[in-house]
Amino acid sequence: MSDGPVRVTGPLLAVLDALLDADDHELHGWAIMKATGKSGPTIYKILERLAESKWVTSRWEEDAEPGKPRRRYYRLTPHGAASARSLIAARRPKPATRPRLALGWGEA
Repeated sequence: MSDGPVRVTGPLLAVLDALLDADDHELHGWAIMKATGKSGPTIYKILERLAESKWVTSRWEEDAEPGKPRRRYYRLTPHGAASARSLIAARRPKPATRPRLALGWGEA
């Protein structure tokens, strides 16, 4: 078992952002696709890598709606959440704040 994903990509960071934004709630794959704007194959490959690294856990929906497939729900583990925050902070530093422009509107 590795300590995390070997390849860090933009889509991986987007998935981690979506899972962190869920604030310890579970998300199903479709919700992650909508939150990230990424395709199903991309999302599910990333979730597979995160599961292998023990950053996420998953479970199948128990009572699916009739005529619809069961959903699989994903959640960051405590280790995964802490690692995701560190990884995102390292890879996506906060932008420098720019000084506000004085436009001079309304001045005499």
